[in-house]
Amino acid sequence: MQIQDFFVNGDMKGAIAYMREHEEFRDILPAYIAIFENCEYRTYDVPDFLNKILLQYQVYYRDVFYCGLPEEEAADKLRKQLKALLDMPDAEEALLTERLQLTFEAKGYHALFGKTQGYYGPYVWRDTVPTVYGVELPDSTAQYTVNILKGFVFRSWMDYLTFGRFGTGGWASPDGTINCIEQAYDFESERFLVSLLKHEAQHTVDMKQFPGITPAELEYRAKLVELHYSSDLGLLQKFLSEADESRPSDGHAMASARLKREFADTDQTKLSRIQTRALELLRAHTKEMEEKYGKQK
Repeated sequence: MQIQDFFVNGDMKGAIAYMREHEEFRDILPAYIAIFENCEYRTYDVPDFLNKILLQYQVYYRDVFYCGLPEEEAADKLRKQLKALLDMPDAEEALLTERLQLTFEAKGYHALFGKTQGYYGPYVWRDTVPTVYGVELPDSTAQYTVNILKGFVFRSWMDYLTFGRFGTGGWASPDGTINCIEQAYDFESERFLVSLLKHEAQHTVDMKQFPGITPAELEYRAKLVELHYSSDLGLLQKFLSEADESRPSDGHAMASARLKREFADTDQTKLSRIQTRALELLRAHTKEMEEKYGKQK
């Protein structure tokens, strides 16, 4: 077992026991003991009242991940403490969330509240910088705007448990804009330039060109674009491992199932073959889509 397995499972007692037995964690272990065994919580470089709010989330993480309190019980305790702090004892959760956000915004911070993978945890940061990229695609160049989020104070529970080693890299806003956490991305990497930028830019082009396009068709086309540009031989295998035709409502699973059929006769050990095949399939699919949805002027 590795240390990240304990974090993913939310088992801080197991993680601390593991650290005690492995020399390479000697330097970080005291920080974990301080928080989880001694309740010496972190303070952040924010005004006192905001620190009081963030303290409630730290207590919640200890309750759930160290003390083993059932999540719903810990969540109920967290909500009660937040309502007391904000002097709104009878507030519904939506109103509480709105007030929390406004409280941080009033002090000059951006904040997002809610759950990530089943657990509460705020994202609090200082600056949102919209950045426009010119993205080269097989048949066009698209302008795509990404919000780069800078100056993070708090990045939900996984970041908290791992002292920043793991955590959410970003999310999509309700309007479809992608938000990237600066510290989580290497902006020169294929993960950003291909798997995020080219993938998402292809979505925007396709939604404009084929207004009736289905999620499975969208994902299929974006994955082909990734495969055409990527230098990672493992990317196709990753997609094929997600193939599942028994889940018609999952666009990713259905797109991967189609890729599995169409790459079955391709030499999957040769990157150039994968890249060429991906472009052939994309062009053939564009013709298929134009027949299905009509060619946009």
